[in-house]
Amino acid sequence: LPPLIRLLQSPVERIQEHAAGALRNLSVNNDNKVKMVIEGALPHLIALLRSRDKRVQVQACQTLQNIAVNDENEVAVVREGGLPPLVALLSSPD
Repeated sequence: LPPLIRLLQSPVERIQEHAAGALRNLSVNNDNKVKMVIEGALPHLIALLRSRDKRVQVQACQTLQNIAVNDENEVAVVREGGLPPLVALLSSPD
């Protein structure tokens, strides 16, 4: 997981998209949901919600959705500041 989490910080949007997509796929596993939070993925995924690239936003949003199925992770997403960018996406015209 750590190499994928590091790729979320790439300056290349396509790499961010694919890293978030890989994490999205891995986040359907309950153990991985917890590990992603422990390994520090949340701040990077939340930052990607503000990306100019809609595909990056979608991958990050779907990964966060999967992670937040776990009650403790749901609280962690809110604590890390994930709610404002998620609400902003809801009001986006796209």
